Amino acid sequence: TEEAKAKNILLPMALNDNKAGMEGLNRDKINKIIMESSKGSRFYENELKKEQQVNQRIERMMLQKAHITEQQLSKAQAQVEKMTSDLERGRDLSRVIVHVDMDAFYAAVETRDCPDLMDKPMAVGSMSMLSTSNYHARKFGVRAAMPGFIAKKLCPNLVIVPTNFDKYRAVSAEVREVFADYDPHFLPMSLDEAYLDISDHLEQRRGWPEALRTHRLHTNNTGTARVEDHGGLQETVEVEGLSPVLFENSPSSSPCLQDAAGGEVEVFGTCAEEAVREMRFRIEQKTSLTASAGIAPNMMLAKVCSDKNKPNGQYRLPSNRQAVIDFIQDLPVRKISGIGKVTEKMLGALGITSCSHLGQEMALLALLFSETSWHHFLHISMGLGSTHIERDGERKSMSTERTFGEMGALEEQFSLCKELCQDLAQDLQKEALKGKTVTLKLKNVNFEVKTRAWTLPCAVATTEELFAVAKDLLKTEIDNVSPQPLRLRLMGVRVSSFASADDKKPLQKSIVGFLHKKQTDSRTQTHTPKNTNTSAETDISMSALTASDKMTHEPSAHASTSSYCSTEPESGTDSLTCPVCFREVNTTELTVFNRHIDQCLSGVTMGQNNHTDTELEREITGGKREEGPKEKGSKLLSRANTLKVSSQSDPHVRVCLLSPGGPRPMTTPKPESRDHRGPALTCPVCQETQDTNDLTLFNRHVDLCLNQEVLHELGGLASVDRTTHTAPPAAHKGPCFRYVLFTE
Repeated sequence: TEEAKAKNILLPMALNDNKAGMEGLNRDKINKIIMESSKGSRFYENELKKEQQVNQRIERMMLQKAHITEQQLSKAQAQVEKMTSDLERGRDLSRVIVHVDMDAFYAAVETRDCPDLMDKPMAVGSMSMLSTSNYHARKFGVRAAMPGFIAKKLCPNLVIVPTNFDKYRAVSAEVREVFADYDPHFLPMSLDEAYLDISDHLEQRRGWPEALRTHRLHTNNTGTARVEDHGGLQETVEVEGLSPVLFENSPSSSPCLQDAAGGEVEVFGTCAEEAVREMRFRIEQKTSLTASAGIAPNMMLAKVCSDKNKPNGQYRLPSNRQAVIDFIQDLPVRKISGIGKVTEKMLGALGITSCSHLGQEMALLALLFSETSWHHFLHISMGLGSTHIERDGERKSMSTERTFGEMGALEEQFSLCKELCQDLAQDLQKEALKGKTVTLKLKNVNFEVKTRAWTLPCAVATTEELFAVAKDLLKTEIDNVSPQPLRLRLMGVRVSSFASADDKKPLQKSIVGFLHKKQTDSRTQTHTPKNTNTSAETDISMSALTASDKMTHEPSAHASTSSYCSTEPESGTDSLTCPVCFREVNTTELTVFNRHIDQCLSGVTMGQNNHTDTELEREITGGKREEGPKEKGSKLLSRANTLKVSSQSDPHVRVCLLSPGGPRPMTTPKPESRDHRGPALTCPVCQETQDTNDLTLFNRHVDLCLNQEVLHELGGLASVDRTTHTAPPAAHKGPCFRYVLFTE
């Protein structure tokens, strides 16, 4: 029927009452108002489209279910049981994880600063979208992520206050100062919530005397409260009656006693519940705001527990397996973080509404859902979650975006794009990050979301670099809808593919840094990359370059890519130092220099060479230097990083050590045949006898010694006067050997 169809369509737009303060509401009445307010809008049309897509997914899933055999189910059940057994053996109940969530944070801050709002239904946001609502407004069905115009239909007396994120960030910083006293490595999830592992704090707390767990509240005539904490520091906050009542029946944080001096005193215990109660007490006294908390053995359960006794309460789930299983059984699947309205509907089509149903139907889920999804479902059904809070985990991306009213003017769109790039560049600078992939996210007035990305040959981070890419991506989308204007309601910019850890260490020593002759003056030379139409070449890894040795990346096939990557000056060099013979090779042509190294390593000294460096350069380049900096750098890195000692087919090798006193040849005895093991060879670098006559193994050993020992020693020689080639500097301690391997 039409009514059933409308009810089915409403599901994605229906009220989600799985939030504190929204229990016992008249869902049918609220959903009817939402439907009437949305019908005919672009939002409604977009929800219809998404609903059709979800229904198609469900139809395919049910069709797939109909073809599942008993044999497949049995096999899947065996797989599930094996994984369940493995997970059970790894269950960790030793940690004490806390999830702290500020109560109606944005609304509470505004109510604290404007007491007139205390008894009124209010929300923070705009007519387009709400960020949060207080508990009075939630009784009418008003909640976060709801358009303001719909909220007004639900609650005509609703007061909507504009957001003030500078204020919220300042209050959040005060709250985080308290968090840090209990877990210096706490994980903030947003401005108003965080995860803490207080296991270590509890170990220390057991030995604390009562004085360290006592907090006194003093109020003077100006209405200023001073809280004395166990650290001996005094914190001062402006309060008006402390803890504005944002909801009915709000319990006080803790009962206070009178000390001998007449001041109010609160003594907290040493267990987990007391530590968290103390934390919430300190937050309340410092900010005049309340917080709720959940205490559990893992992050997933702690998140659910924090919602159990909201507002201004806490809940502790005992750290034993049976308590965890009992707690999770009747929990609605939507209460679990990571299960949204689409997954909830797909599970509902299979008759799964609670976490206990997940465990019962796990074999079926393993056949119908992806491996990642059913693994997640299995963890949920067993009450398992992360027990390790990683605040400094590897970041994958960084982004910023804005939602606004309809925007169709090109000038406004490009201006907003530049503002977003500027904000993102500042965030990247704070984290010292650079990325190669820039993504532009757009949502048009029909709520259609499109993303366009471009990967660059070099990492970027500045406003100009980001805007150069984002601007072109925006132009592309504008051209795609031409001659119609591009009408947007959301724009965002994201940077990903961050530089590796090595790329973030510009002062790291490198082979290239050693090979380049150090500057004797302050002159620099700027290299301009040549244009190319090929994109098959890979860019040079910056991990091997020092700050003074950064090389220019070639642009990709995109016509304007050259404007994305800034070109940095490269120190000019007239010659390069050979790491084998210590001679100065009068060339900047890396191909010539590589040939010189090959000849040294194969036993041909530069004095015996038939060609001079200049002649050799002309022979290779034909009198022209055509290679760009990228090509030269790639060859240098590939050769200099390995410095492979090549050997001829004849395995008889004579090693010559060249010391300041002259050459001291050491000839290895000639083995009678390849089939018989001959005398061992002596490494010319470390002087260790190698128990092998296999030249491949011997050369590999020399490679390692040369890279690990000699190059570090040579680093001190790079600053020597370039006219001196025959003797090491006087300041250099110990013998300095140069070696040449050549065949007989």
